[in-house]
Amino acid sequence: VSQTIRVNVFRSIQFLLTHSESLRELVRKGELEIQGGIYHLETGRVEFLGRAPNQKELLASDSTLPPSVQGLPVRTPTDGPMPHEEALQVLKDGNKRFVSCEPLAGNVTTGMRKALVKQGQAPLAAIIGCADSRAPLETVFDAMPGDIFVLRNAGNTCTHSEGSMLGSLEFCLSALGTKMVMVLGHTACGAIKGATATHLAAKSGNKPQVTKALDALLQGLSVVASKAADELGPDATEQQIVNHTIKLNVFHSIDFLLQYSPTIREKVASGEVEIQGGIYDLESGEVEFLGRSPAQETLVKSGASLPPSLA
Repeated sequence: VSQTIRVNVFRSIQFLLTHSESLRELVRKGELEIQGGIYHLETGRVEFLGRAPNQKELLASDSTLPPSVQGLPVRTPTDGPMPHEEALQVLKDGNKRFVSCEPLAGNVTTGMRKALVKQGQAPLAAIIGCADSRAPLETVFDAMPGDIFVLRNAGNTCTHSEGSMLGSLEFCLSALGTKMVMVLGHTACGAIKGATATHLAAKSGNKPQVTKALDALLQGLSVVASKAADELGPDATEQQIVNHTIKLNVFHSIDFLLQYSPTIREKVASGEVEIQGGIYDLESGEVEFLGRSPAQETLVKSGASLPPSLA
């Protein structure tokens, strides 16, 4: 508690210097001194702590407003397509703000909504994510309306939704000019847990019957769980298989996109579009960026033009 009190004093000083150019300028000129202190209730003594240890670093900040006041603009076609390198960095920066509880998105004005209607959309990224209510993509990346073209279903998969996923993504890349695509899985994924259980049941000779759409979805995802189990070996626990399947399933979805869409393959092969994977940690809020699929170089040479269900 005592250390927290001390740290909080310097945290407040840090906030003042980080987000106010007026205060920074006065301190630089020597016209203002900002120091900390702690008042001891019992003795009545004030312990003078001096300046923030990192004052020199703080004075180099270029922020002019605190996060809650800054806000973010909305993107429209007048901004032009955002290069995938820049878009990926925007996603990373947004996730950092989300994790540190310093979001900028959210202040959407009437003018912004009208601009998105009249001028249209120009999303900086397309993200295939899970339908899990605990993984809201725009929130995770601290994004504004119009920033992210969102595709979601249980398990962030193309299984049993091939045409919908591919068609929507092709529209986004071709008609809207988006250059960055991400497939985002997440920890503690219920669909992956179910798929792993389906795989283990089938392996033990108790293959579940397909009586509803959910059964078919889990059975489709169990192929990925089977691969994860094979890679981990016979001593792997069910939870270890689940965790590995979450990662493999991200790349499985990326591979599907590359294998069955000539449009996507051509744009990736030319360097116009980048497709990468990630895993969102439900507890920490952090996104682990996984990079490209290991199979990308091979898959961009695929000759398939339609997924099996549409061929």
